[in-house]
Amino acid sequence: MRGWRFTRKPLLIRRRWAYISFATVAVLTVITIFQWHYFFLDNAKSVPDNGGIYTEATVGTVVNLNPLAENNSFFDRDIQQLVFAGLLRYNPVTQSFEDDLATLNIVDPGEEFELTLKEDVYFSNGDPVDISDIIFTYETLLKNPNFGNENLKQAFLYVDINVVDARTISFKLPEQNMLFISQLTLPILPQKPFTDALVEEVLDPDFPYNKKPYGAGPYRLKNLIPEDRGFYRVFLEANPYYHLDPPYIEQVVLYAYRTSEQLIYSHNWPTLFTRIPWNTITEFEKNLYNEYVRYDYKLPRYTGVFFNLDRPTISSPAFRQALAKALPVDSLLESGWAEQRTPFFQDNVRAYPEGLDYAAARIMLRDNGFPYNKEREVRTFGKDGSPTRFKLITSSSPPVYSRFAQKLKNTWEKELLIEIDLKILSPEAFQVALRERDYDMVLFGQNFSDNFDTLSSWHSSQSGLLNLANLTREDIDFLIDEIRFSGSNSDYQALQDELDDLNPALIFATPQYALLVDKELKTFNESWGKIRSLSHRFYDIQKWHFNTKLDWNWPEEKSKIAGFLKWWWNGSKNLPVKSELVAPKLEKMESITQ
Repeated sequence: MRGWRFTRKPLLIRRRWAYISFATVAVLTVITIFQWHYFFLDNAKSVPDNGGIYTEATVGTVVNLNPLAENNSFFDRDIQQLVFAGLLRYNPVTQSFEDDLATLNIVDPGEEFELTLKEDVYFSNGDPVDISDIIFTYETLLKNPNFGNENLKQAFLYVDINVVDARTISFKLPEQNMLFISQLTLPILPQKPFTDALVEEVLDPDFPYNKKPYGAGPYRLKNLIPEDRGFYRVFLEANPYYHLDPPYIEQVVLYAYRTSEQLIYSHNWPTLFTRIPWNTITEFEKNLYNEYVRYDYKLPRYTGVFFNLDRPTISSPAFRQALAKALPVDSLLESGWAEQRTPFFQDNVRAYPEGLDYAAARIMLRDNGFPYNKEREVRTFGKDGSPTRFKLITSSSPPVYSRFAQKLKNTWEKELLIEIDLKILSPEAFQVALRERDYDMVLFGQNFSDNFDTLSSWHSSQSGLLNLANLTREDIDFLIDEIRFSGSNSDYQALQDELDDLNPALIFATPQYALLVDKELKTFNESWGKIRSLSHRFYDIQKWHFNTKLDWNWPEEKSKIAGFLKWWWNGSKNLPVKSELVAPKLEKMESITQ
């Protein structure tokens, strides 16, 4: 018994020390883990996390989902912006062009551009994007005489397209044009779905590919569901093969309503609202309980009266100047419209129009061959000539054009004592009148959302086409060629000064727009910028997110272990205060990365 007691005591002591050692290690481990956790919190930052569904309500309809089609709807372009990618893309924040599927090398500024396809770029079905797809898009289609989009075909008519190597293509222009770079944002189509198709079939909205297209953009079309009364639901999912950072938001759902009234009364509160009429958006915004942020913007669009300079009377500079003095811009503008006096949208380009002065306008008419005959109570072409009567046409769509035109007619007839024969034509009849130049004046709008070249409207080569005024002057053509050569703002201003003197058109208004964005959507404001097309709102959508998490904010070149030990020795005294500051932020964090 004594021997048993003698051997038992050391064993108990050893066990007791083992328990103490284990407990000590356990406590130190727990303390270290907690300290490491707080060290992480002290050196962490909030970063985007995956998840969530982006929803949007808009007004629109599906016409043709092929991005090369001429008659795309605004809603089509929204979908195309998400689904497709081009060699380059427009950055609305910097207002410049940047690499997308390819890397740009300007061989000769404004005259020759080389683009090298990036490695590992794929369409959303997993097929690689290769040089044959680029050749198919730019040469096989756009250079074909039977290709259905006349504007795109003309843009590349005299451009030499050459394959430099297996991944590089060259575009060489007959003369320098700094604005050509915008054409390189054209979405790239995959060649494979059109292997056996005729060129005429490529843009057919009923062609199988155009029913459910795929491209190399950040999202891919999952489903498009047409409902009653022209309503659409469009479902998109993140493209797993996207060549830039994969999107954080995994799904996009677009609701397209036939009218703004349907949108407003749908009782559906999506992430973003767009295409709501200006005169109703403020009241609608109040009903959303301040959960949305409003973004106001303008697009490169303008409305004006264009003079047909081929008509003898209209060709008189004094006559056009008199009408410029009698342009009642303030009374013309409606809710949702702002004054716009220049046809150019470059920064720091200013127009200096005539001030409103009806008396001066009447004197100018009288002194330049358009006197007022008091006996006949009419203004005439020359003394004892026929009454002054001018044909003004406009389109019935959109309806605001006819309202503008009616106000102008009433003002000019009252204040200038000239007769205006106003013709409000259906869109089809209006296009015929434009082609035949059957007008003295035309009230119409120009949209440069997809065309960065705002100069063609004034170049003699476009007389009878985009040049609605039929302006044909060598000095104007020279200035336009200089701008295409240099892209200089000072040259734009020189051209604007010439147009101010000539008055080939009276530009007076641009539409205003706004959209409403849920405050829970993060990073939207960072990619907003100066958009040229509403679809540009999706620039960098792959960076948008709803969810966030914590991640290390620690220099890669520095050791975390060494930093932790130094922090524990010097900084852990402030631990309670720091944890109190961090704790409230953690309540909304879905996950913590350590």
